[in-house]
Amino acid sequence: MLNYHGYSLVMHKARRLALYSAANVDFSGRFELPRPADVWRQDPRIPASAQLTNFYYENNQFDRGHLTRREDMEYGGSRLAALTSAADTCHWTNCTPQHSKFNQNKELWQGIERHIFEDAIKLDQFRAQVITGPILEESDPAWDRYPKIQYPVRFWKVVAAITSKGALFATAYILDQSGVIDEFGIEAAREVPFDAYKTFQVRIDEVERLTGLSFTGGPARRIFSLSTVDPLAKKPVRRRTRVRAQESALAEAPDGWLPLDSLESMVLPEQQD
Repeated sequence: MLNYHGYSLVMHKARRLALYSAANVDFSGRFELPRPADVWRQDPRIPASAQLTNFYYENNQFDRGHLTRREDMEYGGSRLAALTSAADTCHWTNCTPQHSKFNQNKELWQGIERHIFEDAIKLDQFRAQVITGPILEESDPAWDRYPKIQYPVRFWKVVAAITSKGALFATAYILDQSGVIDEFGIEAAREVPFDAYKTFQVRIDEVERLTGLSFTGGPARRIFSLSTVDPLAKKPVRRRTRVRAQESALAEAPDGWLPLDSLESMVLPEQQD
């Protein structure tokens, strides 16, 4: 495990990407900081050969996508501490190939934490754990220019937090960028619509099934599965939807996956029946 300011991650040696990046987020000490240009760095604690670096992101549609977001680390006891934590997210170990229209889309994937923070809890008292990673599969494709390097096409996120009423909850999400890559390619320069990506809210145990990871909480002697505090697990997804824009995504969604056409579609504790 590699520890940074406010977050940690575990690398996959062969794939040269993180299996997951886990962050502690504290909005009570968060600063609104200007966004400087990212300066990406190798981590000297592991071999350079185990890190997918800048060569892979040149002259294509892949952005250098943060797993732990820079914005989530903009907190600390001072502005300098917050700047240090934010800059520490720019290590190649915390980077994954994400198509530019996915990585720059503020509506769904990057807006999930913000929506949870503002909708389900008191922002100035907010503390959470946000765990993010790629789904690394043997069938993942490779870019023709680097045929020995497979890139992930799906990403997951698990967020655990306390509601304003003091109750623990945790939610999970998956984004699938395979369709837009198939349609528009990696090297294409033409415009790609934001809504070409499929974003889903899923049960936490579905992410566990796809990744082999386990998500738990509680003290050492009373560990419990976060699935027990997952609102979606308590409110099964119906196969029908009131939102017409969701119909195509819903038709493609596995059972139990909730297609998100907007952040308001998310199932949070206050939305339970």
